[in-house]
This record gives sequence, structure tokens and C-alpha cells, in this order.
Amino acid sequence: MSQSIIFNRIFLIFISLFIFFNMSSTYAMGRVQSDFDESDLPSLEEANQRCEVVLAIFNLEKLDGLINVIELSGIVRSLRDENKLPAKFVTKNQARELGWYPGQPFNEIAKLRGKSIGGDHFGNYERRLPEGNYREADLDYLGLKRNAKRLVYQGHEAMYVTIDHYKSFEQVPVCH
Repeated sequence: MSQSIIFNRIFLIFISLFIFFNMSSTYAMGRVQSDFDESDLPSLEEANQRCEVVLAIFNLEKLDGLINVIELSGIVRSLRDENKLPAKFVTKNQARELGWYPGQPFNEIAKLRGKSIGGDHFGNYERRLPEGNYREADLDYLGLKRNAKRLVYQGHEAMYVTIDHYKSFEQVPVCH
């Protein structure tokens, strides 16, 4: 196992624990506040369903820790709450209008720096997913060469991650 995978796993566990222990404001500077009410604490089931925790576990168990969980969590929340991708995503047509052509890094175009491709139709021609009207979005894109990681989604009802450019898919678990 490479050092980066080990580091990613330790980092994700740390983030998950940080989120879990900071979900309630009943603890301040290591002391219990005097107005402590146990009903303010989330149940273990609620804590386990937090998107960050659920997706960190999903990433470790199903994707070998290869996905940026913070980015994935933001995308999942945006699709769930607003029924659209975050503003950092542009379709291929929008990118072309800004001077991009396939194979060109976004970092070479000032208006596309910090952006990723997302929102275009995914054909599912190999029928590896259930029938549906899917769209796709790049994951972990750093502005250089596009990688093999994609989120394929149908609104917020069905979301799948591929880390091997559509050869296999893992369904994103439901989270809150």
C-alpha cells in the first residue's frame, strides 16, 4: 500500500472523527456546558448518516480511498439540495465557448481555471447501470489532464462513482 493511500485513509478517519465530535456545540474547550441537554446530541444513527462520514467510509471501503471526499460531499449535497451541480462545473459546450478543446488542460484558459467538466449526458451504452437519463461530472480534476474518475448521476436519486473510466461503478450511499 502506497504512502499516499495510507495518508488519505488516516486523513479521512481524522476528518470523520472531527465532524462527529463537532456535531454538537455542547462541549466547549473540553468542558461540558452547564445547560447540557442530551436531546441536543444526535443519535448514533444520525451521526453515521452524515454525508461526510458516510462518504468517507464509502470511499475507503469501495474506492480504495481514491476520491476527494470533501469534493464528493459538496457535489452530493448540491445535487440533493439544489438539484444541480456546484458552480465550479461547466458543460463541454460551455467550455468550448470559452476556448477549450478536448485534450486541452483547463489551467491553460484563464476563465476555466478552478472549473471542471460536468453536466453532460452520459449514454450508458454498455448498460452497466440501470436504465435512466444520466449525466456525468469529473471528480478530482486539478486543471491538467482529465483523469478516469467520474460521478454519474440521475438527479439526486441515483449517483454512481467510477474510478476506472466507466469499467465499473459503485453506487453512492444515501446520506443527509
